[in-house]
Amino acid sequence: MANELKLGARRVGAFVDFDPDTPEVQVILERDDRGIRITIPWSDIRSPYAGWFMGESMFLTSPEGEEVEQESKPVPKRVLFADSYGSALLIRCWARGFHANVFGPGSGTLWSRAAIMGVEIDVEYDRPHGLKTEISGLREWLGISSWEETYRGDPPPYTASLVSKDVDSIDLGEHNGFNMTLVPLWTVTPGAGRDNRVLLDLLRCTTRSDEPRDWTEHRGHHQALRDLLVVSRWWNETCVELSALRDDDPQRTMDGETHGDLWRDVVVSDDESQPPPADGRQHLIRYSELGVVGVQKWFALRDDFARALGPVILSRALKAAGGHTLLAHTGPGLEALGYLLMLRDGMSESAARSANLKHWFTRILDDLGDCLPFDGPTWVEETADTYNAIKHANRSEPDELDVLNAWVRCVLVVRAWVAVELGVPLDELKQRLMDDPQASGYVKIG
Repeated sequence: MANELKLGARRVGAFVDFDPDTPEVQVILERDDRGIRITIPWSDIRSPYAGWFMGESMFLTSPEGEEVEQESKPVPKRVLFADSYGSALLIRCWARGFHANVFGPGSGTLWSRAAIMGVEIDVEYDRPHGLKTEISGLREWLGISSWEETYRGDPPPYTASLVSKDVDSIDLGEHNGFNMTLVPLWTVTPGAGRDNRVLLDLLRCTTRSDEPRDWTEHRGHHQALRDLLVVSRWWNETCVELSALRDDDPQRTMDGETHGDLWRDVVVSDDESQPPPADGRQHLIRYSELGVVGVQKWFALRDDFARALGPVILSRALKAAGGHTLLAHTGPGLEALGYLLMLRDGMSESAARSANLKHWFTRILDDLGDCLPFDGPTWVEETADTYNAIKHANRSEPDELDVLNAWVRCVLVVRAWVAVELGVPLDELKQRLMDDPQASGYVKIG
């Protein structure tokens, strides 16, 4: 067995919290659909491990019957697990959930954001210098492949060949102190049987920083690129961390010499990649039109209009939500977009703030021309009425179908606005919007 932590894994091994005053203990490391966690046992409630779960301080009874207050130590942000298969550094840890007898044995659960495989000492991997992710749909959107397919049928017999090839990386430049690169690659892995081989066509998104930066800052830049794909195709693309780099954890040989970067494998709780849509939906925004400059423009746009774009993009992940929740979640984004556009026009904050909902919506339409697959002024009136109706109890509650369609059209308006901002020609955008699944909206059956 390799040093892996696959879904359903359960390993028993030594636990290190890098505190010399805590006792040695054997723990259980598990990964399931709830996340990555370590179960820590204790035989006595006076154990420092119990203090992680009991609160900031505990009142205990001494052998003489006196009540003594024991201060608990803070939960470590990084801990180490090791067994016969190898080691794993768990980062961004928190304590939640325990079971214990009164003044007796018990156990608690320590949860982790990610496991860095193979690390044997305390390294600050929650602040890496580099992070690699896989973003679903990105390679397809870029239109690149690390394999070349060839078919021949003249003269017979019909033959086909698949040959690997090197593809240049795409340098997306620097943004907020991070250098981002897209790296195409191929690999061959064992299949389900001995006679099977699986050929993979991959693409890795990499961020590097000169100084160590917080894990969430690194991931935020990967998420920004993923959000562009969501806006473009309106599909809930995934962004999964695969490996991380620290400059103070390089490759080393037995003699202690260092030999360049060492990318450590990363395991996160949810590493399932989103499959492509089955309905053949196309992108509103094409990389062939944007190029690197267009992607950089998206990063800046996302920063400037975060209050507007964030709620709309996040609504794509609300799988079980009803129409009222979706519109209530997305509506503030539309309000913010109209308000921010007025500020960009040079309007004062007080004037932009005093505008009403219909004014904000109309300002968004001003940038879209006639590219929408529905009437813009009608959308302004109907959406404002529906949105206000779900916000204010003194108004008649709108029909659920009307609410859902108001949400769909709000999303389509924002997606169209982003496409225009990034330079998609209006005539091209108009045709793509007509073909987009959101253009038809929802209809009542029965």
